[in-house]
Amino acid sequence: MYMYLFALVGSLLARSAYARCYDPSPAFPPPDFSRDSEGLKWTLAHIEKSLKQTVSDEIYAASSYSIEITSSKETLWSSHHTARDRNESRIGTKVVTSNSVYRIASITKTFTTLGILQQHAAGNLSLDDPIQKYIAELQGPESGNIPWKDITLRTLASQLSGIPREC
Repeated sequence: MYMYLFALVGSLLARSAYARCYDPSPAFPPPDFSRDSEGLKWTLAHIEKSLKQTVSDEIYAASSYSIEITSSKETLWSSHHTARDRNESRIGTKVVTSNSVYRIASITKTFTTLGILQQHAAGNLSLDDPIQKYIAELQGPESGNIPWKDITLRTLASQLSGIPREC
């Protein structure tokens, strides 16, 4: 139910704000990054060094990751790390590479929250708006244990709404 409500709120907000979203203009073009940029090379080298140093700590011995930074035209940088202490009884890849497959779980919440934050910054909504404002089915007298009137876009976005997984 929670994921359904979150997706519904995101969908409703996106539709209502669509007319207010603007494409970049010549005055504010999107950034043009290139792998050959000296500043970008330095930054990415620093990130790589920091990542290697971090995962060398014993507390991260069971951690694997894949990171890719892209522009609209190309991959600018990628880094992959395979855990040193891997549970061999678990299914999955033995070595993390650019072709490794990950479960994305609830990553769509991140995109929905980003859309909500952009619309808040543009003044099109308030993070403190109750979700009842956007979901007609939740308006009216409350029933059950969930106080819908107290649940805001902010509490949904921060995953602190208290809505149980299956309600």
